[in-house]
Amino acid sequence: MPQLIQSLPEGPVDIIGDVHGEAEALHRLLYRLGCNPAKGTAQRPIVFVGDLVDRGPDSPEVVETVMHLVHKGLAHCVLGNHELNILLGSTKEGNGWFWSNPSDGFQIQQRDAVQHHPFSSAAASPAQADRFRQFFETLPLGMARPDLRVVHACWHTPTVESLPESGDVRQLTIQWAEEIRRELKHSGIIAKEKKEREAFGGLTRLDIRPSHDLPAHAHAAQTRQSRHPIKVLTSGKEVRVPFEEMFYVGGKWRLVRRQDWWNTYDEAPAVVVGHYWRRRGQAWVTGKPDAWSTNQYTDWAGPKKNVFCVDYSAGLRFKERLEGRADGFDGGLAAMRWPERTLVFDDMDAPVPTHM
Repeated sequence: MPQLIQSLPEGPVDIIGDVHGEAEALHRLLYRLGCNPAKGTAQRPIVFVGDLVDRGPDSPEVVETVMHLVHKGLAHCVLGNHELNILLGSTKEGNGWFWSNPSDGFQIQQRDAVQHHPFSSAAASPAQADRFRQFFETLPLGMARPDLRVVHACWHTPTVESLPESGDVRQLTIQWAEEIRRELKHSGIIAKEKKEREAFGGLTRLDIRPSHDLPAHAHAAQTRQSRHPIKVLTSGKEVRVPFEEMFYVGGKWRLVRRQDWWNTYDEAPAVVVGHYWRRRGQAWVTGKPDAWSTNQYTDWAGPKKNVFCVDYSAGLRFKERLEGRADGFDGGLAAMRWPERTLVFDDMDAPVPTHM
């Protein structure tokens, strides 16, 4: 069983944000970073923040590349919520490539109608799916050293300290989820939540927006997320939003949003995360609250200006392609070079300095 929080390598490192199946972007970025997977060479150790997969055109190629780099000792990777979904056997919007589900797609509002579009994603072979699952099982929830921490979504020290030193992430996730489910069932929340969801198509249809508040569902969703140690680290804590601010993303209507935990993080080590669909240019996530809000896309966050999100919405390129783009994307794949604190993008020639 893997050690759940592992040590980061010493010295300079490159930390790569959420790839989401964008294999061509990954290879371009690796080249810019001085890494050649075919030759087995890298300028410095690479650390992936997770969410290697889903939505993009070639998740299998991305995982094959990262596995190769990890096995060569050139890279490390922490577990993201999208890899966790696969370990749990959960079918989610965008991961049909793993389950050989050609109907996997997304819903968008076009003019007066809701349109369903399939993801144009290469499928994993059965042999690949087995190898990928085994690889995901080895990934830690976070990596750390005295000056730097890397986690997919949220570094919350009490949660980190509550983890066992090592363990089976899938089994631990199921165990903690069951404990929370029992509590919610005993309090009667689950029964109320079921009725609320059933009244509005299970909350999965964009064209069936709830017409009134769903307090039981909101309470259950927030509890399942914010009290579950593995979910806290891989997808962050969540807070309630007013009914009027309900939004649709990831295939369902939501009454909770991601909590901006970095605004109260006051510890000394810097933290680099992905997950939060940061904006670069006009890479807006329509209808979704923007948890990561800084004046510039190059700004560090938090009281000590030592928390940085390196996810620049490369995972939205599937929508931009639907609009007819072949390049010039708003969403970018980025790497944070540490200790320089500069950004390297797959589609920008020069490094970009960040600001404290």
